[in-house]
Amino acid sequence: MAFQRRRQHHNHQHRLRVVVPIISSVFSALLILFALLSFLAPSPSDTDHLHHPRRFTSTDNVDGPTGVPVFRVQRDGGKLDRDIWSSRNAQFYHGCSIASSKFAKAGDVTHSNRYLAIVTSGGLNQQRTGIIDAVVAARILNATLVIPKLDQKSFWKDASDFSEIFDVDRFISVLSKDVKIIKQIPRKGGKSLTPYHMRVPRKCNEKCYQNRVLPVLLKRHAVQLSKFDYRLANKLDTDLQKLRCRVNYHALSFTDSIQKMGEKLVHQMRMKGKHYIALHLRFEPDMLAFSGCYYGGGDKERKELGAIRKRWKTLHISNPDKERRHGKCPLTPLEVGLMLRALGYGSDVHIYVASGEVYGGEETLAPLKALFPNFYSKETIASKELEPFSSFSSRMAALDFIVCDESDIFVTNNNGNILGTSQPFVQMLKSSIGYF
Repeated sequence: MAFQRRRQHHNHQHRLRVVVPIISSVFSALLILFALLSFLAPSPSDTDHLHHPRRFTSTDNVDGPTGVPVFRVQRDGGKLDRDIWSSRNAQFYHGCSIASSKFAKAGDVTHSNRYLAIVTSGGLNQQRTGIIDAVVAARILNATLVIPKLDQKSFWKDASDFSEIFDVDRFISVLSKDVKIIKQIPRKGGKSLTPYHMRVPRKCNEKCYQNRVLPVLLKRHAVQLSKFDYRLANKLDTDLQKLRCRVNYHALSFTDSIQKMGEKLVHQMRMKGKHYIALHLRFEPDMLAFSGCYYGGGDKERKELGAIRKRWKTLHISNPDKERRHGKCPLTPLEVGLMLRALGYGSDVHIYVASGEVYGGEETLAPLKALFPNFYSKETIASKELEPFSSFSSRMAALDFIVCDESDIFVTNNNGNILGTSQPFVQMLKSSIGYF
């Protein structure tokens, strides 16, 4: 398949994904946003209409509640002296996933009596992170990895198992030289080994695994790590980091049914225009509750998000407006739209939005749709065809992943997103990942 072939050929010539923003564009966008925030910052009552995107309706001349113009945006987004769909720096990208000559083969380091099982946590993005880290953890421990179990009980309540989302055989085959992977713990003497259940701290490094997990593994021979999300340090030995890349960009491939449906969605977006922007919009009620930020929704918002924070014992932030001024809050749909227009993307641009339940619904989305009328989601471009996937949140997220992965521009309004990047505002990932 086209998607998989790109992962296998590092020097394949594909279309450029735009490295956005370049430094000057970032500063331009941020200056505009901060200028808007500062202009309306004298008192909380004055800023409510800025924080609350549902009160804006006009496209190019958005007025405040008193009728005073707040900002103006040209319909074409402004003329720039650069091509906003290409990147002058793309030629400098190169592969980073090939193991060095000193990285031993799995058969030379794996101990036959060590089995590592993990249970992931969260939605699709967190589960991918857990799976990637589980492979590296197994390598650190010189253990055989059991195909990971997916989280089926959390907020998303998706009963899918690994094989219903990912291609199991490809996963095992691609990583065969790095880590030995099996589908289930073997039986010995007519009985299956019962793994010892434990957890490791978040961002546990190599020594942490060797000190905490290895002694138990040597004694019990099988260990299951639960709540396995972000349980491996970000900074590791170079070859272990390369292994992370091989797992994420080569081994983890979706099932044929998900892949084919994702390709159909991409085709639909390409039929609508030559280029498109993919926006991973994290503006769900639980996300806003966890952020601790305030968005100008008054007592209704405080009550609704407060109930979630109380139920999930989320840390209370004493000064949410300060957090917002410091850029620690997810951007609202309006702010995302303003940023893109400030970067030069006009109202004719096609946008694909990947999101869950948006807090405030259509009222919250209205300002973004006004700025970019060519606004699409998987539900708007393929309704009936989604029925086999619609009852499974992770499979639906996988479809969004594919469309985002194939986009010309990828944008996220918050730290952490469906493609596993970690910086806010506009992000770029090179065309799928033949660069890794």
